[in-house]
Amino acid sequence: MKKHTLLSDIAVFLLIFFLFIVPPFFASVPSIDRPLFNSWGFPWYQILLALFSGVLLFFYYEKKVNNADGLVTAATVWQKLIIFPVVFTFGMLFAISLFCRFLSEVTGFFDGDFLVVKPSGVLQWLFCLVNFGCAAFYEEVLYRFYFSDELFSIVKRKKQWRGSRILCELLGLLCFAFAHLYMGWISVLNAALAHLILRLCYKKTCRLWPCVAAHFVYNVISLILL
Repeated sequence: MKKHTLLSDIAVFLLIFFLFIVPPFFASVPSIDRPLFNSWGFPWYQILLALFSGVLLFFYYEKKVNNADGLVTAATVWQKLIIFPVVFTFGMLFAISLFCRFLSEVTGFFDGDFLVVKPSGVLQWLFCLVNFGCAAFYEEVLYRFYFSDELFSIVKRKKQWRGSRILCELLGLLCFAFAHLYMGWISVLNAALAHLILRLCYKKTCRLWPCVAAHFVYNVISLILL
């Protein structure tokens, strides 16, 4: 993380927490009368969130390089971005989704009951892809990059205790998981497991783009298969 004053970091963290982390906890539950996606218009709100995420990255992201020479070649970027992390992470997300769906069918307890309206026409699909791309970028920046690491950075500058890193990671997981409570408990479980995989992908690659790409592809395919 880039160096900032402790007071400014706490102020920014609390502002982001109450403006962006807390509101999804109180989102309306979808129903047959209130579909999850009732229209596919121009995703101005998601674009604004993506722009906000870009600002957050600008002020808080520190580039990390894994190779011994400290050089990032085009081949290295391509390999890390596309070949393994994205495919592996997407595969794990899809496997988690299938597991949660199976658990829902077996128990009959976790699944939410709501309608999903799919895009119709080229323009709506274009808006859908922009929507999902911006949303994936925003969620990866906020939950995989910023929340747990910045919280730990604030805590350790004040006083670091045993288990503080685990607590910060757990809070990040719970915030992301319960942000999906409006879609039912199956989605909370799915989001919690997905967070673990995406967070691991970010920590292993030191890059957000594999997470964003895997998250985006997973959302699009999930919508198609619903």
